[in-house]
Amino acid sequence: MPASKDEIAARFMELAFRYGYRRTAVEDVARELHISKKTVYEHFASKADLQRYATELGARRQRARVESLLTDTTVLGRVQQAIGVALSDARAFFESQPNAELVEIPELTAQINDLVFVPMVRDLLVEGVAAGEFDVSDPEMTAAFFVAMGTEAVRMIRDDPACRPEPLLLESVRRIVGG
Repeated sequence: MPASKDEIAARFMELAFRYGYRRTAVEDVARELHISKKTVYEHFASKADLQRYATELGARRQRARVESLLTDTTVLGRVQQAIGVALSDARAFFESQPNAELVEIPELTAQINDLVFVPMVRDLLVEGVAAGEFDVSDPEMTAAFFVAMGTEAVRMIRDDPACRPEPLLLESVRRIVGG
C-alpha cells in the first residue's frame, strides 16, 4: 500500500533530524517506506516542497501536543507552561541528537516558531488581556518577543546543556505581561 502524504512527510523529518537536511534525499525517504521516488513526487514537487509540508505537519502536531499539556487555570500559568514545554523539548532533543544539523538552519527554526509558538503564545496573550490578567498592547509583537527570548534560551541550552535559563526566562515573561 502506498504511503500517504503525511507518512512521507513524517519520515522525511525523522531522517532529516537523524542525518541532517542536506544529507537526506528523497531516495532515502522512498527506500525507508518501500515506495518509489515517483510516489514521493506524486505528492511533492520537490525536496523543498516536501520539507515545507513536513515542517507544517510537524508544527500542527507540536502545537496540538503542547496545548494538550497546558493545564494551569491562569493564562499566565499556561504561557509559562508552554515555554517550559518548549525548553524541555529542546533540551531532550539536544540530548538525543547532539549532532543534529537541522538546528543549524535558522529558517527552519523560524518556520517552526512562526507556525507553532508565535500564534499559540499570541492567542494566550489575547486571552490574558481579555481576562484582565495581562497588560499587553500588542500581543503579536509580545509573542514574537517571547519566542525570540525562548530561541536564545534554546541556543544557550544547545551550547551548554548544564545551563538553566528557564527561571530567568519565565520571570522575564511574567514581568513583561504585568502578571
